[in-house]
Amino acid sequence: MARVSRRSPPPTPLSAITALRTALAHIDRSMTADRVQRKRAEALLAHLASIPVAVLVANNRARYVDVNEAALVLTGFTRRELLARSVWDLTGAADAAAGKAMWQTFLEAGELAGDYDLRRKDGRIVHTTFFAAAHVLPGLHVSALVIPRLLRQLGHARQGPGHT
Repeated sequence: MARVSRRSPPPTPLSAITALRTALAHIDRSMTADRVQRKRAEALLAHLASIPVAVLVANNRARYVDVNEAALVLTGFTRRELLARSVWDLTGAADAAAGKAMWQTFLEAGELAGDYDLRRKDGRIVHTTFFAAAHVLPGLHVSALVIPRLLRQLGHARQGPGHT
């Protein structure tokens, strides 16, 4: 008799961001403001380190304030270089006005997903798929980027052998 395996679907960048939001919502609100911010930042950093895709955290002005190791690999920048940049510095599109309008739409909608042409340090444009959540913490917005073929590979690898 064949055994039925009940596996949960492979995690995606969007599910990781949703899990991050949920975890942050459970932080004890009775703590002092400074301690709450410190605990939230620690939880955010711990979660970012575990996500196998490029994760970039930007503030309200679209300036990067934190990134994970995969973001360094994808962009070709060092951590210090990325933290000195903004969303616009990595955007491959030439139309800055359209990019800024999309940023405002993102902040208002709270979430956004789609395709994004990222400009690497060496000037090459890399086509990525992104998932983003606004206001994960007050004034902080998280984007997860992955090269589409890598996303497919991650899905297959997590399903294990014998799955297609």
